[in-house]
Amino acid sequence: MIKLSKKSKSESLNKKLKTMKKSVVIIFLVVTLSVIISSIIFPEHIPKTVNEAELKNYVEAYLKKYKEIVEENLHLVHNIKHVFFKYNNNPKKVLGLISRSHGAAVILKYETPGIYRTTYWEIKVIDEPIEYHFWPNMSTNLDTLNIIRIVGNKVYILNSQISIKNFALLIVNKETTLYYIGEEESPFQIEGPGAVKIFGEVASRSGLILKGVNSKQAWSTYQAGLDALKHFLLDCKSQLNETIIKQIEIKHKKPLLLEKIYDNIKSKYYKEHPEAFYKDLDELEKLGISEELKILLWNKYEELMREPTLWEKIVDSLQKATFQIITSIIAGTISGVLVILLTPKKRITKS
Repeated sequence: MIKLSKKSKSESLNKKLKTMKKSVVIIFLVVTLSVIISSIIFPEHIPKTVNEAELKNYVEAYLKKYKEIVEENLHLVHNIKHVFFKYNNNPKKVLGLISRSHGAAVILKYETPGIYRTTYWEIKVIDEPIEYHFWPNMSTNLDTLNIIRIVGNKVYILNSQISIKNFALLIVNKETTLYYIGEEESPFQIEGPGAVKIFGEVASRSGLILKGVNSKQAWSTYQAGLDALKHFLLDCKSQLNETIIKQIEIKHKKPLLLEKIYDNIKSKYYKEHPEAFYKDLDELEKLGISEELKILLWNKYEELMREPTLWEKIVDSLQKATFQIITSIIAGTISGVLVILLTPKKRITKS
């Protein structure tokens, strides 16, 4: 066996480097292409259910907007006790519930005198439908019950508690709101075989907000503002005329609807729910918008609904898969180095 010269060592090192570069490039290309193809065929899964942090953001935005609207109209509503109380006090406790299967809810618990430096928060995820948390004695076999349906894209004010019995199933339809202003803590009482199923919203003056959906949109900060506005107007209905209500809606509802539309375009929510865009735009038009803004929103919506080209899908996949690509570069580099280190060294012998 003979020793290699310096030139031979240099040539050997260069060969190793070339081999390593080829290995790294090949591994990087394979991994990157795999990431791109899988991103196109299997789009990134974005959770659609609200999480604990988002539900807390909803509550904070709700309380802030409610107080803001009261403060601006204090000269009109200062003598409405329950409104002034909510404006002047913070809840002692906030309980948030997110059902994995159906719905979510928030309970704002106020106590006299109601001035607290800190609010106690408890937000948890539950397995059962949201209704069973509030009314655990509900019937489990709903197929045997007689349906009573509350329908319409409107708000119904409940002055007293509803008793559910005699095999009745009370259904609150989607787009329907029940606003409870009675003295009892709960808007419903299950007194016999019966149940309640909520697809819309059930809220109370005392601090309950219960919805039959657990989506991010239903519990977003812009929706919190819209809910606070709606509940404020319900709380003050007897003292506000139509002109004042319209002025308040133009000031507060209009920017919140715009935020909602822009957010739903960005998140591509309207792509799966085009009817929601028409509804939101119609609401916005009733408050008065310029023709230029209307055209702009339509253009953004049409751009969203347009089928992207293959190249656009690739670029979009690359943007979404930045982390995976960086990971593939590191993995490819490490793999290349390992290939070189584990490759058996050749020995030169005399012939």
